[in-house]
Amino acid sequence: MKCIQSCWKLSTLSCALFTFMSPTWAADHITQTTTDSMPAETPAVQTLATLKFSATADIAKDPDISAVAKTIVTREEMLQFGDQSVNDALRRAAGFQLPTAGQGPRGGGGASGMRFRGGSAPIFLINGEVVQGGPRGGMSIVDSLTPDMIERIEITKQPSVAQASVASSAVINIILKEPLDNTRLSATARVGYGLAKSDQKQEERKNISVQADGRDSPWLYSLSANQMWNDSTAVTQTQTSTQTREQKRITERKSQMLSPRLEYELDDQQKLVAELFYRNNESDGRRSDQVQHDKNDSLRLNTRYERKDKGNSDKIRLSVEQQHETELTQSPLLSSYTDETINEYVVGYDGVRKFNNTHQIKFGLNARNNELESNVSQSLDEQQYALYAEGSWKFTDRQTVTLGARQEWIDRSGLVEYRDQHLSPVLAHRFDISDAWSLQTNISQAFRSPKTDRLLPTVSISTDSDAGSLNNPDRGGNPDLRPEKITAFESTLGYNTASGGINITAYQREIDDYIEKVIRQEGSRFVERPQNQNNANTYGVEISGRYALKQTQQGHSFMLNAQLSTVHAKVEDENHQQRLVSDVAPYTASTGISYNYQPWRLATSVNLNYVPEFTRALDNQPYDRTSNQRVNMDISLTKRFSDGWASTLNVRNILSTDYKERLTNQSNGSLYEARINQAIPSVLISLEKKF
Repeated sequence: MKCIQSCWKLSTLSCALFTFMSPTWAADHITQTTTDSMPAETPAVQTLATLKFSATADIAKDPDISAVAKTIVTREEMLQFGDQSVNDALRRAAGFQLPTAGQGPRGGGGASGMRFRGGSAPIFLINGEVVQGGPRGGMSIVDSLTPDMIERIEITKQPSVAQASVASSAVINIILKEPLDNTRLSATARVGYGLAKSDQKQEERKNISVQADGRDSPWLYSLSANQMWNDSTAVTQTQTSTQTREQKRITERKSQMLSPRLEYELDDQQKLVAELFYRNNESDGRRSDQVQHDKNDSLRLNTRYERKDKGNSDKIRLSVEQQHETELTQSPLLSSYTDETINEYVVGYDGVRKFNNTHQIKFGLNARNNELESNVSQSLDEQQYALYAEGSWKFTDRQTVTLGARQEWIDRSGLVEYRDQHLSPVLAHRFDISDAWSLQTNISQAFRSPKTDRLLPTVSISTDSDAGSLNNPDRGGNPDLRPEKITAFESTLGYNTASGGINITAYQREIDDYIEKVIRQEGSRFVERPQNQNNANTYGVEISGRYALKQTQQGHSFMLNAQLSTVHAKVEDENHQQRLVSDVAPYTASTGISYNYQPWRLATSVNLNYVPEFTRALDNQPYDRTSNQRVNMDISLTKRFSDGWASTLNVRNILSTDYKERLTNQSNGSLYEARINQAIPSVLISLEKKF
């Protein structure tokens, strides 16, 4: 009888949503992960993270009643797992495919190489403001941030009109750290040294970072800075049906990031914020007959006025950014130089009104002007405007519905003459079946216009002996790209308690004018460019779970997390021929174990990642590409001492396999060409001091 009564409580809205949904639902992580920190006067290892849920215990801290799911990773959790970057934290979040060491030329690095559910890279925000990489996918501010600079990371995988991505990708909002204590100045300094070496390949990493902050009411201030050096000698083996060659490449990289931040509290509810990001990245690469020099400088200023009154808030944003990127390639056969500059100006407003415990509305506007100048193509100007509104109604104690819409206008001139507008609606429903069980459903429709840098026809020359081949093509943009039209269905079934939980996620996306990177021969070389395909269908299931043992009286604490993310991405081209997307793995799996022993102030973690072997046909090419099975293990150990000292040992790529790509003829299965990028273990030792 109780089961019948529970089922009867399922609203007609839930039934309607199920009617429209595909058997392959979409899902998301609904838990919020937080960590119990130690008292400030005890320089001990932090207690292992426990799980708290936004539907119950966190209402007092976050009055948001939206049915759209959000996952939160705290700074304490990142420090516990020995994370050195944002990517390290995201590897534990289901649905993300991260670039691995030794990955092929299309893999990229850092945030620019990440994929979400087999699609594009997620949208990164810093304190709610969009950040970008270089004009052709260079490193972004995100790649320069360390856990010491971050308060928390908010991950929104399901569509929400409050962010510009809507249904196209996940949104990762990085909230920067504020002063933890009422001290005028406190700081953390960290130095690190890493080495990876084999018979032919070597990588040396050095980094220095400082995070300082303080409070002198009504002023809050902080300064984050880091400097990184990464020198590597890589060996790539290429093979054809007639010969095998090895190519050694030496690369020297260095990057700097300086970020001062200032807040002024007008009163208990209002404050003014100004933050500056300066970033410089340089890379020099050499092989026997080719020299490559890349440089990216950026300066971004974010200013905000914020007002918060319980569940109500207002935020006015003003941002200015300039990026300058150059790329020089020289060899006996070719020479190219690219010089591009981006100027961006943004103004926006975001508001929240919570009328009571059951009704809430979010609304806002955004205006963005982007100017891109290039020495090898016509300049490109872009104006983008958006209005959005999203209302949430908790119509029973256990059910919430969220309905929103985002209207966008875009106008491009110069290289591309393009003008368009579109409306993106979102409908979400959350049903808390019990204190532990919950069900979320999300239906949305959205448009995604191609980024400005993807429209530039500029070609970046590849390196290595097989540069310009099918396995290692040059890369360029496409000024004829059309926006994608996306219809998404998502659903999440979750079971979560204070000790842990499991979330089963399913999703489906129909994408018209799907943008895929395809390879075509241009002259004597192959070039990879984004191109619209007629249609794409992606669907999959994600299973993620955590189990946490809170610290016992003896000082033991433990956490186990695991995930399995599947994706089936099929493309239909303009000739109505269907095939699987060429560079999307059918699934990825990972697991991690973290153990703390308080009396010894010792924290350890082990993370294991797996990608299976898969074979895909290339678009309009008579070849199949096979990517090999890959395994990667990372181990972290942190020991804390007295007086704020700590040391961390990170061992990466243990049991790691080389990255291999093999092209075979579809007609007879014979080898056309192959390449192997070596992957070797590395050791990184860090020393930390808190002041």
